Amino acid sequence: MERDPIAGSEESMNRVKEDRLGTQRIAVDCARRAGLTIEILFQGKWKAQILCAMRSGPIRLGQLARIVPGASKKMLTQNLRKLEADGIVVRKDLTDLVLHIEYELDESEREGVCAILDHLETWGILHLGKSRDDKE
Repeated sequence: MERDPIAGSEESMNRVKEDRLGTQRIAVDCARRAGLTIEILFQGKWKAQILCAMRSGPIRLGQLARIVPGASKKMLTQNLRKLEADGIVVRKDLTDLVLHIEYELDESEREGVCAILDHLETWGILHLGKSRDDKE
């Protein structure tokens, strides 16, 4: 029994269409996840700087205000609350007699957030170095 060459090409075309749809679906899912990650971690002027400051461990608001010049305590507090609501940052109230509140990266998120920041830093060094060289 001979195979119909047209039917065979239709089958392969259907597979190609399925592969393309699958690839497109993966690309859309990837873009959606990447967009959400960027929105959660980097939306706003101060979040990236806050996260970088927390890489080394817990930090108090006053310390953070000194590390991130130009950001008011109000703005830092608002961003910390958003990061806390998103489950990225943990707020610890260590008050006994004196008000003592620390913020730190959530342990389950620390590795992933630090990896993203490391990759961005590496990309920035490579990219900014090239763009500066091109301008000169």
